[in-house]
Amino acid sequence: MQVLALLLLLGGWMIAVGGLVASDALAVRLILALLGLATSLGGVATLNNTHVQKAFWKKGGALR
Repeated sequence: MQVLALLLLLGGWMIAVGGLVASDALAVRLILALLGLATSLGGVATLNNTHVQKAFWKKGGALR
């Protein structure tokens, strides 16, 4: 899940930056920037969920 989260973060960044290169139209840039932001936030949520599941203060965490 951590790898998926990092790929989502990187993919969101690439979508947002790629939108700057792909088009000169402001509306297209805005849509791609928002899509990249949503993808990155999905990656952050996934990474946070993975961290909470494997937290050291929970039973079965990383520091047993």
